[in-house]
Amino acid sequence: MKSMMKVLSRYVLSAAAVAVLLLVINVTVLIVWLFSEKDDKNYYNISQTSNQLTATNDGYELSPSGKNQLEHNNQWAMLLNSEGKVIWNFMLPADVPMAYSISDVAGFSRWYLEDYPVSVWRHDGGLLVVGSPKNTMWKLGLMIPQRTLNNLGFWVPFFLVLNCLTAIFLALIFGLRLFRSLKRLSNGVQDMTRKRPVSLPVNGVLGDLAMGINEASNQLMIQEAALKKRDDARTTWIAGISHDIRTPLAVAMGYSSQLEEDERLLQEQRDLAGIVRRQCQRIKDLVSDLNLASKLEYDMQPLRKERTPLAPLIRSVAVDIINDNLSERHTLEVSITDNAQNRCLLGDKQLLKRAVSNLILNSIKHNPEGCDITIELSMDGENFILSVTDNGTGFPEDVLQRVDGIKNRSENAGQNEGKNEQSGHGLGLTIVRQIIKAHNGSTHFSNLSGGGCRVICYLPSISS
Repeated sequence: MKSMMKVLSRYVLSAAAVAVLLLVINVTVLIVWLFSEKDDKNYYNISQTSNQLTATNDGYELSPSGKNQLEHNNQWAMLLNSEGKVIWNFMLPADVPMAYSISDVAGFSRWYLEDYPVSVWRHDGGLLVVGSPKNTMWKLGLMIPQRTLNNLGFWVPFFLVLNCLTAIFLALIFGLRLFRSLKRLSNGVQDMTRKRPVSLPVNGVLGDLAMGINEASNQLMIQEAALKKRDDARTTWIAGISHDIRTPLAVAMGYSSQLEEDERLLQEQRDLAGIVRRQCQRIKDLVSDLNLASKLEYDMQPLRKERTPLAPLIRSVAVDIINDNLSERHTLEVSITDNAQNRCLLGDKQLLKRAVSNLILNSIKHNPEGCDITIELSMDGENFILSVTDNGTGFPEDVLQRVDGIKNRSENAGQNEGKNEQSGHGLGLTIVRQIIKAHNGSTHFSNLSGGGCRVICYLPSISS
């Protein structure tokens, strides 16, 4: 809302400034134009003509320069005596009378003489009249009371302020209309971010923009519905597969276990039965991981968060793995700093154990020739830093891009399930990333330059 008010205020001030500027420019141009036209020497030189008209023995004569000026301006002139008769003229039109009464003189002195705009000037020999061609001048009789002229100092600023207020008022009205349009657009964009349908009116100045937002909202709703339909179908499919495969898998595991323990069979046959049992267990674990990853991705896995000390949890996971017949080719070391010994976080113990266990088992599983695994736990301010490092073969590049990319969307996981199965990496690490994310943390996967890989998990701690 503050940004909208800022836009509105800038619009109003800009419009008002433009209106005031135009008003000042127009008034200035009008004043300059009026004074320039009033001082035009081409038409208002009657006093100069009067000075160049002199009396002679034969009457009156105009100097050559005076004649040239009248000819240049296409003007004519005449001199009337006290009786109203023309006693001298120059280029006098044929339709101009040669004698005038007092009322005639009063009339053309103020207005026109036979449609000729004329000017009069007192001369020693009588009344000098200079006329211009028809339809070239406009005569306006204007009388202004002295009191009005005395009050110009008040009225001019008053009307200037009134004009400014009017300009600001009009700008405010237009600004409010723009504000309403922008507010509707802003609300529409906010609804789009909240995945709500948008239907803005498409009339007005911003109609095209509103139409574009409506179309974008419609496309987003269609895509959202398609994504939801696909995600629901995937979740239903995974849940169905997990349920349908459980019974035949249990039967296969049960019979293979019996065959593996049957002493009547040859050792080679018992070994084959053991391979079948282990592969069935692997399938069971993969289905369980896939189901868990799907639930975590769509926030369907309930989290039983409680106050959990992270250091003892890591030690217990490490001890369980070491006691579970850890190969002599692998070593596991745990290092915890003093400031992280007694710090806790709010989390689900089982899921956190699953994440730490997945990281350790990933290093063991994909380095059958052996490697050294180091688990480090430290603090960075109020955040835990959990690091799992090994000196084995490292992550394949395609797996590293999937699990440590900027965006790890659910569709990428679905598209890459086949690749994960082939490389042996991916699903377990995806579960780690999802568990850490569910605890408001983040993960970073990388290969080391000297060989091996490192996974760093950042988790927020809580006060002791």
